[in-house]
Amino acid sequence: MGLREKGKTAGVKFSYIGSFFGFLIGLVLSYICSHFLLVLITPLAGYFLYDRPKYAQKVDKVLTEKKRQEEQALQEQEEARLKEEKKVQRQIKAVQKKNRENKASLYENIYTVAGYILANVEDLEVYVENAEDVIAHFKASKEERVLAVEAFNMALNPEFNVDEFIADYLLYIGKNRDYISYVLNYALMIATYEDNILDEVRERLNYIGKALGASQAALKRLFKSNGAEARFARDFENEQYERLSGGGSSAKSSGKGKGRRSSGNANSGAKRGSKTQEALEILQLTSKATLDDIKKAYKKMMLKYHPDRLAAQNLSEDMVAIYTDKAKAIQGAFDYLKKLYSDYT
Repeated sequence: MGLREKGKTAGVKFSYIGSFFGFLIGLVLSYICSHFLLVLITPLAGYFLYDRPKYAQKVDKVLTEKKRQEEQALQEQEEARLKEEKKVQRQIKAVQKKNRENKASLYENIYTVAGYILANVEDLEVYVENAEDVIAHFKASKEERVLAVEAFNMALNPEFNVDEFIADYLLYIGKNRDYISYVLNYALMIATYEDNILDEVRERLNYIGKALGASQAALKRLFKSNGAEARFARDFENEQYERLSGGGSSAKSSGKGKGRRSSGNANSGAKRGSKTQEALEILQLTSKATLDDIKKAYKKMMLKYHPDRLAAQNLSEDMVAIYTDKAKAIQGAFDYLKKLYSDYT
């Protein structure tokens, strides 16, 4: 772009002050020296030595200021956009947090995932029984139970749109490690028969778990433990109930003599490893862990998930109940390992 075009863009008018004074000086010099060419030369000198450089300087100054103002305006717009975006994100997170604290929504998500991963299984009788056991364990209300059943049946339908469910889940629930772990653990518990999980069920659970925000490491732990966290939580609650009821058989116990899930026998489930290994997995330990390691891991995890600590964080009752289940699993695993290790000392 030439200087004239830049000047028009900048809105700067050209000044011929240098040329004018050059012309006057040329008149004087031509009169003194009797050289009339000076009248032509001095205005040109004024133009090139003063007018044009001065004009270029003004144009550059104006254009620089305009550019600065434009950049500032763009920066202010970007800051306003980011501020608004953060505001929207905070609102979304607040809604997601509220949704995660809703037990009815939680049960609906668990049973939707369970229905999806079991959609290709022909004989669902034992899995329906598992689903009944889990909803009984949750002590769900009649309305919550209806929602869970509807979600389960909807996901079993071949026309179920899993991508739409995933999109809605990520929008309304968001990616939360503890929440998705809870959902997947209980979905896997429903989809497990005699401590085994079908390959096609595993594949579908792996797919939807990743899509909903579970890490590959978390899924690996889940399959390795075969949903032990949910079982340990349920078994711990049953044991507590039995103690309170004087040691009689628990009405809540899910072992109805059909042998669907052997959660109390340390030798069961050869494919998923021993109950000892499952308990260690819950405490995030390896088979090399000592009793001191177990105690340290237990204290560390209970500091995070203990109900009293959670209540002090102003969480809703529903959310405290969710994390309390995690605490029960930790407590159950610790009690089992402590007794096991004590028997060998």
